[in-house]
Amino acid sequence: MSNRTAVAVSFTLGFTVASLFRYIENRRAKKKNRLNAGAGPEGTDFSLFWGPVETLTQTPQSKKFLPSEVYSKLVRDCVVCCVDCVIVRHNPLTNRKECLLLERSTEPAKGLWWLPGGRLFKGETFFDCATRKAKEETGLEDVTPIQVLGFYNTFFPTSAWDSKEEKGTQTVAPIILMEIGEDSGDASGILLDKTSERYRWIGLDPEEAISNKEDKYVVGALLRLQAWDLTYGKIRIES
Repeated sequence: MSNRTAVAVSFTLGFTVASLFRYIENRRAKKKNRLNAGAGPEGTDFSLFWGPVETLTQTPQSKKFLPSEVYSKLVRDCVVCCVDCVIVRHNPLTNRKECLLLERSTEPAKGLWWLPGGRLFKGETFFDCATRKAKEETGLEDVTPIQVLGFYNTFFPTSAWDSKEEKGTQTVAPIILMEIGEDSGDASGILLDKTSERYRWIGLDPEEAISNKEDKYVVGALLRLQAWDLTYGKIRIES
């Protein structure tokens, strides 16, 4: 075999092996993505209306703040819909995207680092609720809801409305991806309400979150975000 032929054969074998490895890795990535996929189309939150939108999305004050005896019974006896937010900023120091976590000061999940969010009011869309909760819990106003990343059915052994006889609560929670506007700077001026003790920003890499022992709820949201767009949280390379 001539040297030229040997080089050609070696190149062909190397290319074939490299292509095989890429194929295997792509198959693994697709399988992993299917496991965590579930994001909806950008710009929609799955709201459907049978009637005038303006009428159906009105929320009277009486529907916002229920009497404590009514709400406590609701929490203990019914499933509550809560909207949680993956609020994303671009960190100019690390040149990567990060999301906001809050340390909860009340039950359920007291003491856990959690996503901002809360109860959906009657008449609200998921995007409306996410925008409201982002402002109420963090003070951020220039935040745009992008899409629904997925849903979770969450069960808690305790709630803020436990009685001696009944404890715990259950929530169904859509997770909304939100982006902070460029005019907000580094979004360092977070103003927490009474439901949170502290805040911090973390990267969007699920593996990093797992390594840092973030809560499984947070990891699950990041996995869904990654399944939607593998490059979303990567470091930007400036040209």
